[in-house]
Amino acid sequence: MYDKINYIPPLVSCNKLKTYIDHHETIGKTGLDVGGYIRVSTKKEAQLTSIENQKKILIDWAKINNYNIVKFYTDVKSGSFTYLRNEMQQLKEDINKGVLKGIVAKEIARTSRDIMDILELKRFLENKGAFFISLKENYDSRCDDDEFLLIIYAGLAQKERKTTAGRVKVTQMLKAREGKTNVASPAYGYKLSQDKQYLVVDEENSKIYKLIVEKFLEGWGQLKICKWLNSQEIPPKRVKHWHTNSIRAILTNPVYLGITIYNATTLIRDSCGKQKRLVRPQKEWIVRYDTHPPLISHKDYYKVQEIISERKNKASKEWSGPKKYLLSGILYCSICNSKIYGIKQSSTKNKTFYYYVHHDRHGICQTKTKYWNMKKVDEIILTKIKDFFNDTGLIKKIISEKYNLYNKCTDNKKIIELNTSLQSTVIAIKKQQEAYEKDIISIDEYNLRLKDLREEKKNLIKEIELLNIKHQKNSNTDKILESINNKIINSLENLDRADYSLQEMIVLKLIKRIYISNDYSLEIEYTY
Repeated sequence: MYDKINYIPPLVSCNKLKTYIDHHETIGKTGLDVGGYIRVSTKKEAQLTSIENQKKILIDWAKINNYNIVKFYTDVKSGSFTYLRNEMQQLKEDINKGVLKGIVAKEIARTSRDIMDILELKRFLENKGAFFISLKENYDSRCDDDEFLLIIYAGLAQKERKTTAGRVKVTQMLKAREGKTNVASPAYGYKLSQDKQYLVVDEENSKIYKLIVEKFLEGWGQLKICKWLNSQEIPPKRVKHWHTNSIRAILTNPVYLGITIYNATTLIRDSCGKQKRLVRPQKEWIVRYDTHPPLISHKDYYKVQEIISERKNKASKEWSGPKKYLLSGILYCSICNSKIYGIKQSSTKNKTFYYYVHHDRHGICQTKTKYWNMKKVDEIILTKIKDFFNDTGLIKKIISEKYNLYNKCTDNKKIIELNTSLQSTVIAIKKQQEAYEKDIISIDEYNLRLKDLREEKKNLIKEIELLNIKHQKNSNTDKILESINNKIINSLENLDRADYSLQEMIVLKLIKRIYISNDYSLEIEYTY
């Protein structure tokens, strides 16, 4: 009778728990589908030969041990951070889908040269019921539950990475001091010399660079230059379309003066394990002059920087004015999803007009309307918010729930603090008694200290009791809620005449994004 009943404890039936997949169960099994992971640091010929060597070693191992290598995942990337490698991410995705039961690599350093990265990979695989095997170290994650061996191997790999990085750094520093280049991809308008040691002029792209500078000095803005280049189908170096940021980077880069700057930044790993670039102190920078042919004169370069600085100051003064842009940061074009910004324009009669403007920074949007009357758009949004809160009963309910939740959380926090203080006081009383019994303090000192501690204990107990019965005896709650409710309803009814800061707070609390069309129709993404 009992055998026919499937007994399930509430810990399982009442919680959405995932089923544990034991990766140990694959030990001793043959014919398992695995992925072969291969990594090299660069695209140099010797490194590319290493790919074939690693692949051959993994194939031979799979044949001997009767494993089936479904696919090879090959990354050409440095050994530190796995999240930056496309093939490693694809491998993890295939593990997620159940395509693979594990991965195998020639050595642990091929997967990563960072302890945290390797541990994270091992734990990810374990969580999916998969395993990791490294041939050089004869390491199998299924046989290392305490991770001790993996940490040792990973530590050695990390130390090797640091040593290698140090040697590379010294070589790069020497090259920089000799005026040679360390960049693999030179700035727009340049290319590497045949020996890859110096920058030389790229005849075609250098003409485009000089044209950009010429247009800017004629009065063109970065956006206008960007649109013109896109319309002429002149390709940028790395991305599909020109952007204002790429134009700005070209106009401000001192490399075009024939200057090489090295060691200006460094990479560190933040608390989340991600790479973060920081600026080094300027005294550590290595600056070398006349390392390659310049494409701009010092006079024109400084003139460009002056224009950029003047325009930046003008823009900052505009934003520091009394008029704010209510929907700034959340208003987008419904056609290309680009951000729309607020601007002000002054007429010859000293009148100021405010608009939301689509700058079309990529030069690819075909929308006809580029300007929207700011007052009209703001009024539409504020009206929609007022309509949203027409149900005063709903407002009252939300306020009541939030008020009670806030008070409950505040009181609970206070009770925890008081209980902690009470516990400390009780311990202090015991210590005074022990001190008196061991003749460390006199009877007079003992009585005096004990009197203060007992009074403190009494007051703490009283405060805790008062907080525990607060909600039962608090007769003012209804009046407080009614007062808050009236204030909020009054603020919403007069939202269009409210202070800007209040309008901004309500808009940002309620709305995540707004998409606007040519005819002022709006599509709103709320935060709830």
